[in-house]
Amino acid sequence: MNGISEFSGIYHRPRARTPIRLKAPPGYRRYISALLCAAVLLCIPAYASKPTGPPAPGIAGLFSWNAETVNKTDGELFQLMKEQGLTVLYQNISSKNSRQEQMSVFVEAAMAEGIAVYYLTGDPSWGVDPEGARLCEAVEEAAAYNRRIKRKFLERREQDGKPWETVPQLVGIVFDVEPYTLKEWDKNPGKVMDSFVSGMKEAYALAQEYGLEVIVCVPWYYDKKGQRDGLEELIENGCDCIAVMNYYRGAEIKNIAAEVELVQKHGKGIITIYELQKADGRGVEEINTYYNSGLAALKKSYTGVLEAYPEQTVSIAYHDYRALKEVLKK
Repeated sequence: MNGISEFSGIYHRPRARTPIRLKAPPGYRRYISALLCAAVLLCIPAYASKPTGPPAPGIAGLFSWNAETVNKTDGELFQLMKEQGLTVLYQNISSKNSRQEQMSVFVEAAMAEGIAVYYLTGDPSWGVDPEGARLCEAVEEAAAYNRRIKRKFLERREQDGKPWETVPQLVGIVFDVEPYTLKEWDKNPGKVMDSFVSGMKEAYALAQEYGLEVIVCVPWYYDKKGQRDGLEELIENGCDCIAVMNYYRGAEIKNIAAEVELVQKHGKGIITIYELQKADGRGVEEINTYYNSGLAALKKSYTGVLEAYPEQTVSIAYHDYRALKEVLKK
């Protein structure tokens, strides 16, 4: 679909011990195929000594910050994602906004559509603690969500007797911390970067214990601001994959050169994020977004990225769900 694939990364849990042993539901084979493709594409680099044919696109995902989205049952989100070839959802979740049953139903519905769901969270203040206390709390939250999602799913299957083979789960956690927005960064960026990386290493180690993938959002300019060493340490020991906020229209290829080099070196994954929010003259400038340029221009840019780095699988993500709907209505 214009250079965007329709694979997804799904966290596949072993089937729980239960007397239910029935035929798999429709779409299960597609779901497992998506799992295998995603494991290769999303967080494992692809190398080819002599590329033949067009470069392979990576996973296509969507950021969604509105926690209330989890409560909606109209299917609009998943339908839009299918239409746009998006098969990974980075969704903010809040126990204050959603009950356990609603979370479980939401993730099950995503699974039925072949869509992987990650827990999206983060705050700049989390980046100044070298122990990573709040980062680790977020990992614990993701693991707790998965326990609740599983429990409620099994309760529904026990009540309705529907066949099942795979327990819906969150694939992992996406950290959008952005410590460079803090006043402390202006005073001593190296110290803040060191604290952030140290905290992420703690969180990553904990996430591995729970079998959760870790994606960390990074700006396109860490290496250009003297933080290449910290970026490399973060990539090597603090995550499975980086999501580059590649928000400078027309410069997407050169702006991730260092990141591509580092993920190849350390065998990690990379996602290039495209901004779709309308420029507001404050956080988002016109040069940062494809709101007015449109999806055709965005996809052309992504194709250029793929062609520039044929030996590395580069996935794509749109920021964000609300903005995407606005762009599609224009």
